[in-house]
Amino acid sequence: MTHIAIVTGAGTGIGAAIATRLAARGDTVILFGRRADRLEAVAKTINGTAIVNPGDVRNREDVLAAVTRAEELGGLTHLVNNAGIMPIAPMKHANSDDWRDTLEVNVLGALHTIEAALPGMRSRASGHIVNISSVAGRNPFPGAAVYSASKAALDSLSEGLRAEAAADHKRGGPAIRVTTISPGAVTTNLTESIRDEQTRAGTEAYYDNMRAVLSPDDIANAVMYAVEQPPRVCVSEIVLRPTEMIR
Repeated sequence: MTHIAIVTGAGTGIGAAIATRLAARGDTVILFGRRADRLEAVAKTINGTAIVNPGDVRNREDVLAAVTRAEELGGLTHLVNNAGIMPIAPMKHANSDDWRDTLEVNVLGALHTIEAALPGMRSRASGHIVNISSVAGRNPFPGAAVYSASKAALDSLSEGLRAEAAADHKRGGPAIRVTTISPGAVTTNLTESIRDEQTRAGTEAYYDNMRAVLSPDDIANAVMYAVEQPPRVCVSEIVLRPTEMIR
């Protein structure tokens, strides 16, 4: 069976690593993200079939166009919701624009892709949705209340969708699997979205003071473990942290 995958936030870091691994195993991978130049750069490094599809997960029409493209290629089999931003700052430095952007990308963006993907997956009676969350969703840390809340919402959404899909399958419905992957500290460009200078400096110092943080490939390995299980196995959740990370 030919696998068709969409990876959101595929232009850098975790998304690029996941897309690379999926393409290497033979999947046709649609690279979805806001920066066409970054997507093009990733596509050039991929050993396999990669299709550049610029778009914003906040825009339902962009998302629907990408899913329609996947359906025309044979049908979307794997959706990896990786797009996310982290413009963290203490609540006392209130920035409602950052809060809105965080919720629109991290939560509504995933809802838009799920909404677009489910009809095709249901019609083919199978599919796999992987949501990239964060340990911040279960362990909020100072200065990241809104970001942590967005990831907690994604965790709850993901588990609720998994339970619905499982109940549907038990009644003879499609076998749609849902996996949540929650990394701890990872070397990505996520800190670029931190506009509060003091918070950015503190976050970068936290990373620098660790002996070794996770790499994007570590997260890609977790994704591959989940998607390569036989259809009877749903890997519901994977949490991975640097070995020295306490919370």
